[in-house]
Amino acid sequence: MFRNVRRLAAAAAGALIAASLLVATPAIAAPCSGHGCDGTDPIDTGCSANARNATQYPKYIMQGSTTLAVVELRWSETCKTNWGRISNRVSPHNTVRVRVTRANPSGTTEWYGGTGNQYYGDQLYGQNMTVCAVGEVVTASGTKYTSDPLCA
Repeated sequence: MFRNVRRLAAAAAGALIAASLLVATPAIAAPCSGHGCDGTDPIDTGCSANARNATQYPKYIMQGSTTLAVVELRWSETCKTNWGRISNRVSPHNTVRVRVTRANPSGTTEWYGGTGNQYYGDQLYGQNMTVCAVGEVVTASGTKYTSDPLCA
């Protein structure tokens, strides 16, 4: 009788192992790939889920000693894309905007921004390519300040 209980336990354990092998974990796939990501929204595509800054330091848009805005170049390891993000640091009356460019093959996103605190733009595929973010601030008086390109 004890032998039958062990056989039943062994058979049940084997069945559980076999059943667990049948349950597949879905593969996480990039929602867009290659140049098909160009001009798409990194949040809508899911590319922003594992994003990080592509450079060690951001670029600052300055007016004298005052930081008007901070520009970051973002990178998605999943989608191999870059996009820009800009943070308005001073006045809700200033307009801030950001875009990214790629030299080869040539690509540029539209400017994105407004008078709020933070904006991000569309993405460009950037695997083994140089992609640059540029930010801009237009003050309430109409003076325009543009960042140096932030490239990776």
